[in-house]
Amino acid sequence: MNEHEVSANIYFSRGKEGFLKGDFQRCIKDLIYAQEMFSSIGKKDMSAETLYMLATSYYQINQFTQAKQMFSLAITRFKELKNLTRIGECALKLGEIYRSEGNFKRSKQFLAEAIEIYTQLGDLEKLADTWRELANAFETSLDESSSHPSRIINAYKTAISYYKKLKFLDKKAETEFDLGHVMLNQSKFNEAIKYFSDSLSFFTKSKDSENIVTALIMIGRAHFKMDNKSKARNYMYKAIEKMRKAEYSPEKISQLKQSVFAMLG
Repeated sequence: MNEHEVSANIYFSRGKEGFLKGDFQRCIKDLIYAQEMFSSIGKKDMSAETLYMLATSYYQINQFTQAKQMFSLAITRFKELKNLTRIGECALKLGEIYRSEGNFKRSKQFLAEAIEIYTQLGDLEKLADTWRELANAFETSLDESSSHPSRIINAYKTAISYYKKLKFLDKKAETEFDLGHVMLNQSKFNEAIKYFSDSLSFFTKSKDSENIVTALIMIGRAHFKMDNKSKARNYMYKAIEKMRKAEYSPEKISQLKQSVFAMLG
């Protein structure tokens, strides 16, 4: 082991220690030094792993431009190494970042790549997460949501089916709630009520007050859109009562009361 490799390993070990502790801001400098040294001496596997930790660190501190650059370098290196697991992880993160930037074409390309890899690997959780992210990309892309609205629903339903199979009930409920919003926006009110109700059932069991209140309000809105004011009022007042029990501020309770009065009279 030559001097450069020894120094690279020292920087890598120190950077990795900070990374594992969640000290992302401070570990970046050591990881940069390690990556440059590993790259210069042709240690592609260590260079790739260091790039991945750098990318993740930048992502965690919301420096997405740098994260995108590092994930792009990392995915190229992992492809040379044929490391499917890391290729999938990089593709998923790049899909998320490009979606947040509004570059839906690139987002969908990377997410489709991640889905292909996770299908090969049989990683159902990552498949579910990627389908959920793809649904989000479809939903926030105006061209996609207006021209192909069914793609959003199908992607969310695919994610839900995987979460159900895995018995990841928290992620299943969160995704059902997201799908409820989509159904509401597409004026599919009965379907919206079904998905909001399914998510409400989990939130109630897990005593998640904030999401219980939101789900009750959304079910109320769906009934209002169907011109069923009696049921709408019932769910809205259930939300207000839940807010009282959860000790929400009087201001927030008052705001909801005013909204209900303005909506229902």
